[in-house]
Amino acid sequence: MQRSGGIGGARQGAGHELNLTKEEKAILRREPPGTKDPHRIKWFLVAPVAKFCNCEGWRQRREKGGGIVFCGLPSDAQFASWLLDTLANFVQAEIVNFLMEAEPSNEDRSAAIRGFVLGATDRISQRLGELCEQSAALATSNAKALVVVKSAAVQAKLDELGIRFCAGSSSCGAWDGASYQAGTAAGNRASFGRPVSGRNATLRLK
Repeated sequence: MQRSGGIGGARQGAGHELNLTKEEKAILRREPPGTKDPHRIKWFLVAPVAKFCNCEGWRQRREKGGGIVFCGLPSDAQFASWLLDTLANFVQAEIVNFLMEAEPSNEDRSAAIRGFVLGATDRISQRLGELCEQSAALATSNAKALVVVKSAAVQAKLDELGIRFCAGSSSCGAWDGASYQAGTAAGNRASFGRPVSGRNATLRLK
């Protein structure tokens, strides 16, 4: 039996994927109304997750139901939602472990949680950014073209809906330095990957 593929086959596959992607349109993927975000974990991670998944992401206003929204091609938006939920659940579980080990007093508990969440989300954001930079540095011409096509599809959807972004800020309140370091260590243990196989799958990354 002859082996199919090789470099030529890989190039043809990438070109085929690019052609298929050109035919796709971006969608909005919203969290259900009233979805909670304890400790604002998702809020801190939405931007780096969106960039990692070739999407735009934001939090809806409370009067519109709140929750996180991703705009991207269907598979990318689905991956972004899954990854954000997975990372939020991971940080939540790590908070429980941290509190059991550190046993902060009731007076220090809120500051300890804030510090831990900031440390974990900062480190996860940094690692996602590093992975984006690595992908950009190693990208083939077809891969670069794919990113351009996806970005154009996302922008077309945002323009269609009249969505514009503005700079925002949020106060974190007082937080504990030792807890921040513990959160950073937890962020080093997070893993990222796509829970599906097929044309748009990616390798699991650690």
